[in-house]
Amino acid sequence: MSTEILYLLSFLLPLVLIPFVLPAYVLMGHRKRITDNPGVRKLQNQPVAVMGGMPIMLVICITSLVVNIFFDISSLFPVLCVMFMLHIFGVLDDSIGLTWKYKLMLQSLAVVLLFFGSNYGIHFFYGSFGLETLSPWVSFLVTLFCGVFILNAVNFADGIDGLASAIGVMTGLMMGYWHMRHGFEIQTILSLIVAGVMVAFFVFNVFSERYKSYMGDSGSLVLGLFIYIIVSNDSISRLDGSFLADNYIFSFIVATLSYVLFDMIRVVALRLFHHKPPYEGDRTHLHHIYADMGLNHLLSTLVIILTNLLVVCVWGVTAVVGMPFVPQLLATLVAGAVLIWSPYFVLTFFRDRRKQKYEAISTRCKKVSAGVDAFVSLVGGIIDGKSSMNKKNKQKITDKR
Repeated sequence: MSTEILYLLSFLLPLVLIPFVLPAYVLMGHRKRITDNPGVRKLQNQPVAVMGGMPIMLVICITSLVVNIFFDISSLFPVLCVMFMLHIFGVLDDSIGLTWKYKLMLQSLAVVLLFFGSNYGIHFFYGSFGLETLSPWVSFLVTLFCGVFILNAVNFADGIDGLASAIGVMTGLMMGYWHMRHGFEIQTILSLIVAGVMVAFFVFNVFSERYKSYMGDSGSLVLGLFIYIIVSNDSISRLDGSFLADNYIFSFIVATLSYVLFDMIRVVALRLFHHKPPYEGDRTHLHHIYADMGLNHLLSTLVIILTNLLVVCVWGVTAVVGMPFVPQLLATLVAGAVLIWSPYFVLTFFRDRRKQKYEAISTRCKKVSAGVDAFVSLVGGIIDGKSSMNKKNKQKITDKR
């Protein structure tokens, strides 16, 4: 099988499998009452199943096994085992709830297993800050910090319909393209599998009413671990000079993950500033600010993803002009801070100090969202089969008459 067909199979097979697997898990979630119920911090009006991580993990495993028939990706199996372990812990958290101490310990365990068992870690700085190869202990500490940070950053982003899965699609496609250009087939296949799964999950999560499901920790932890794996593996250190990101891989990763990284930094900093635990939930995430302003979930997700892509564009410009590493990294960091942080501070300022102006903005956002909601309902009706169900009901009424 050619490499191109193999890549298509990796991406398209999850799109076929998710519609068969997800509805069964949603039904099971409601029957077992494993749901996310409405509350003060919640954005939904009715219980929603939180078993979305289970079909995600199942489809990733099935697709990997099918792809392995045509191309040897057995080196990924230890990675999938650690993913499955973290997925089970996420299922427990979705079902019975785990304290933040247990979550932190389990996340650290997953990173440690990958570091020592499969050599996934941050071993090189690629000349960044004058550093090349890190010593084993420094590499371990840097890897542990970055791994746990990324896992929690992705978990924090799972707050509105479609956001976490859209981040998964964007990261999977961008890092998949980067690895494909360098000829790293296995990393490309993993990226495309996760991107395909997230595309299918995004459709059901955003548009479907009947089969709506949240990722829950069982899904967001799997996604976070994938992102950690794809940006920390040793293929990044084996460059052939064929692509623009070669000389700027560190900044490229920062730009790609700009939303999850910068939003988490701001949220945690504000919680600590107000003497609150970092893991205590609130409504200070940017997606909450957009939702409170009147944007629906789809528009909020699109605005956030487009903002993230703007940071990537800034990185691209600095790379094209050949900017040295330190100025280029600073430009990427400044772009991320300005584009990700400024909407929060500007909108909260208007909300608290310029209420009339904020209400005017909110009214416009609600009008736009109403039109998008109609589109979401239309697509959701097609996915849920409501149009065909209505036709059957009308036919039954006609037959009775």
